[in-house]
Amino acid sequence: MLLEELNISNTGFESDISNFLSKRDLADKEVISSVSEIIKDVSLRGEEALVEITKKLDNYVIEDFFISEEEINASFARIDKKIISALEFSFQNIIEFHSACRDSLNLESSNSEVTRSFKPIKSVLLYAPGGKASYPSSVLMAAGPAIAVGVKQLFLTTPSIGGHINDLTIAAAKIVGIDKIARLGGAQAIAAFSFGTKTIPKVDKIVGPGNAYVAEAKRQLFGNVGIDSIAGPSEIVILANETSSPEIVAWDLMAQAEHDEDASTILISTSDKITEEIKEIIESELPNLERAEIIKSSMNSNGLIIQIEDLKQSIELINRLAPEHLHLAFDNKQIDTKEIIAGIILEGEDSAVSFSDYVLGPSHILPTNSSARFSSPLSVEDFIVSSSKVILNSERNKDSYNELVENTSIIARAEGLTAHAISAEKRRKD
Repeated sequence: MLLEELNISNTGFESDISNFLSKRDLADKEVISSVSEIIKDVSLRGEEALVEITKKLDNYVIEDFFISEEEINASFARIDKKIISALEFSFQNIIEFHSACRDSLNLESSNSEVTRSFKPIKSVLLYAPGGKASYPSSVLMAAGPAIAVGVKQLFLTTPSIGGHINDLTIAAAKIVGIDKIARLGGAQAIAAFSFGTKTIPKVDKIVGPGNAYVAEAKRQLFGNVGIDSIAGPSEIVILANETSSPEIVAWDLMAQAEHDEDASTILISTSDKITEEIKEIIESELPNLERAEIIKSSMNSNGLIIQIEDLKQSIELINRLAPEHLHLAFDNKQIDTKEIIAGIILEGEDSAVSFSDYVLGPSHILPTNSSARFSSPLSVEDFIVSSSKVILNSERNKDSYNELVENTSIIARAEGLTAHAISAEKRRKD
């Protein structure tokens, strides 16, 4: 059996679901220690350390940290034009979505004018994974909101395994207009752009998914550099009932599991019949897939089927899981999605998660490991800083202005900050 099965009605369910979730919370002490050493080494020895670490981990001796324009153009030329067109189609939708999300605030009262304005972060590094799979789509998804708000300096870094960087990753970088592409991966890349070296710039923020070492490096370096989130393995929760298509659900589960062995796939179902059909389809189709072993490993380790009695039971359960992706695999008229916590909610059979991964517009860089409870998808807000400006004019309304004085004074004196109080009181208008 690929997917562990639980029933919400069983006595031991609470313990079983807690045990399942706790597996994701275990920090790897070896990863923490290794990343700490890499960061320390890069901070002390800079590019010398980068060359040595890359040779050891990626089997490549770096001669130039950045890819030349000739290499970029050569990679681009090798890509099928249909793929280039699809990437351009995706990026256009991403830009349109995020451009529509920009806004500012102006508020006027009887004696004040308050303005909240936004300006883009100056420099950003996009991290693109390059291990078991290449994800040019992540380059588009990370760059889109940054470009939509006007970030001027965009860098990309990606592992160069044996000196090779995936052509698709480079092509995606060219499409979005990345300034420079670095051939660095792992914790050492995060450290390099956090500190800066002779040739590698120090950036203001680092975004994008990566492996456990990348995530840990972002965690340890946060404060020295801004980060989007600490990403964990990809995950999906699919809610199915008796009207759901077993075939559609089965393929959506396998699609998520093929990311890597740590990906989490959870099916919540009200129908035993549908569940059995889904399991049969997976067992039948899995051997034919290129990444069958990865899918099998993922489902064995992090796959779960939860049987529930009715859809109303699902809301509390989903919110506890707070998944990266939630797919409601039916024509929904029973659940208020406003009550649901998830990185992205895809409603209805036609709303495939794969569409959101590539072409719909909202970023597919989403909160994982239940962090949707307090985090949001990558968006324009991740690439801007805001400033507030206040203009007070007592002449507009003296009584209202003196009310500000009086209440400021009261609070300041309550906190023991007498100078604050007097500073306000000196402005009282007769």
